[in-house]
Amino acid sequence: GVALAGFIPITLRRQQLQQLKAKIQVLEPKKQAIDQLQQRLQQLRAEEAVFRGLRHERGLWSKRLNTLSNVTPDGVWFTKWSLDPKEGLVIQGSAIGHAGAEMVSVGRLVQDLKADPDFSSVIKDIQIESIKRIQEKEIEVIQFTLTSSLREAPAP
Repeated sequence: GVALAGFIPITLRRQQLQQLKAKIQVLEPKKQAIDQLQQRLQQLRAEEAVFRGLRHERGLWSKRLNTLSNVTPDGVWFTKWSLDPKEGLVIQGSAIGHAGAEMVSVGRLVQDLKADPDFSSVIKDIQIESIKRIQEKEIEVIQFTLTSSLREAPAP
C-alpha cells in the first residue's frame, strides 16, 4: 500500500510532464516566429530612426554629397555608397593606376572628408578598409573601400 501510494503521484507527475512537453513542442514554432518578428521589428525601428535623422538632415546630406563630389580627385570614381545604422558609411570605389599616385589620391580623399566639418559631424573616423590592385586589359585599377561608423544623431 505504501509503495502504491508513492507510485501514483509519481505516475501523475510524469503524465503532467509529458503533457507539458507536448504543449512546448506545439508552441515552439510559434515562439520562434514571434522571436523573428521581434528581431525584424527592432531592425525596422533602427532603420526608421536613421531615416528620421536623414529626413531631418536632408539638406545637410545633400550638402555632404556635394562635398564628396567636390573633394573626389580626378581618376577616382565610386561604385557603391551606403549608409546603414549598423555598418555606418561605406563607400566603394576605384581609381586609375598612375605609378602610385592613385594611392595618394585615395589618401587625399580620406583626409579631405575628415577635414570637412559637415562630414566629421556625422562620421567618427573614415578609414581605408581595403585596397586591391587589378589589371583590366592594359589599365591598372585599384579598388578601395572606405568605412566609418556614424556618430549618434541628436533627437530631432
